[in-house]
Amino acid sequence: MPRFNQVAPAFAARDFEGLVAFYCDVLGFEVDYKTGVYAVLARDGVQLHIYPERDGMLGGNNSAYFFVDGVDEIYEAVRERASIIHPISDQDYGLRDFLMADPEGNKIGIAQRR
Repeated sequence: MPRFNQVAPAFAARDFEGLVAFYCDVLGFEVDYKTGVYAVLARDGVQLHIYPERDGMLGGNNSAYFFVDGVDEIYEAVRERASIIHPISDQDYGLRDFLMADPEGNKIGIAQRR
C-alpha cells in the first residue's frame, strides 16, 4: 500500500539569513544544505526548508507543527528567545504543547503526546 514517509515544511523568508540563524541558534537545527537562495535545515528526523520570498510566497504566512520528545525542555530553551503565543500546557486532545512565532511571524506549534 502506498504511504507518506516524511514531510518537510518550506518557509518563504523576508530575511533569509536571519531565519536560518534563528532555527539553528534557537531550535538547534543544523544546516544540511545551503545556497544563497535555499537552505535545508535538519534536526533529528525533521527537515525545514527556507528560501527568500519569491513566486508570490511571502514570509510570515507559514506554519508548522512539530511533534517532539522533551517538549518541556524545548519550551524552557526557547521561551525567552522566541515570541510565545500560547505557553506550554496540557490539552484535552492528548497533547502537551505550546505555540510560538519565529522572527518572521510564522506560527510554530511544538507538541508531545501525553
